[in-house]
Amino acid sequence: MKYRNEEDKCYGVAGMAIGLNVFDADDLMTEVNIDADGIDCVRFVPDFYFTGSPRIPASKSWHHIYAHYQVSMGLAIANAMCRKMVLDHGVIDRHGRDELLKAAIDDGHALCQLDRDEVEPLFDKSFTYLMRVFSNRDIQHAITAFVQQLQRRRSLSRGEVTELLQEFNL
Repeated sequence: MKYRNEEDKCYGVAGMAIGLNVFDADDLMTEVNIDADGIDCVRFVPDFYFTGSPRIPASKSWHHIYAHYQVSMGLAIANAMCRKMVLDHGVIDRHGRDELLKAAIDDGHALCQLDRDEVEPLFDKSFTYLMRVFSNRDIQHAITAFVQQLQRRRSLSRGEVTELLQEFNL
């Protein structure tokens, strides 16, 4: 992920924090930190990085990796949408959507051996839902308030993120 400046980065990180909340996966995060680079701005619990184990049945491992892949895909979409729709007051155009979809397909294939026809419905579901979230004007104002706190504090624990999201009705 490349950011234009710190403000752009803060909106991307805010989008990911909100995405975790929306997908009921905030328990996977330990903190957000805007002084980190790229996806490392969101720190995850060690379990998030699980890649399988010979002691665990293959199907159970695959389902675990698949669930975390879905979260990662949602975070990439949320990051891009928050930056484009809330910070830039625009929309993700066809090219932007296609780039996100291509990344989701590549990751889906690499992590879970998924084909395009298996990834695309998952992607569309997340994309459509997040489009509704980030196009809501009330949510956009709350995101701006969240970003201001993030810029001021630089780092927020999971508990602090949850507290702020509740405070701002996100």
